[in-house]
Amino acid sequence: MSLQRPARRRGFTLPELVMTIVITGILIAVTAPRFVSWKGFSSRGTYDEAQAVVRYAQKTAVAWRRSIFVCVTATDISAISNNDCAAPVALTHPLTGAALKSTATAGVTLSPVGNFSFDGLGRPNAAVTITLTSTIADDPARQIVVESETGYVHRN
Repeated sequence: MSLQRPARRRGFTLPELVMTIVITGILIAVTAPRFVSWKGFSSRGTYDEAQAVVRYAQKTAVAWRRSIFVCVTATDISAISNNDCAAPVALTHPLTGAALKSTATAGVTLSPVGNFSFDGLGRPNAAVTITLTSTIADDPARQIVVESETGYVHRN
């Protein structure tokens, strides 16, 4: 008399498949709007570009051992080699040769408006915090901070 083992079943049960589909649907419904909207990504790109302009201005001041100025308006930020934002002598982008400037995406504004400089050692003439404010839904305000003692440029 031989005892046979019951046949082993492979695969998923119907309740397991239904739960997997339900959980996948919930995840898609929650995360899809973040991937469909490009405006938040564009706003973040503006922030990264603005921070890069400030960092490049500081590095250029150190490399050239002279003052470099940063002009901030409500819609853009630029690095220049003279102290006149109305008639700037712009630094050029090392790869494209275009003026070193970042223009804000629609819905993003920069503040405070004005200018500041880095000396030949890379120190700013004062502590600076540049705020990028967005009107895009669920997009946070972002800040670029320039430390007064060292000129260190970082995010806040």
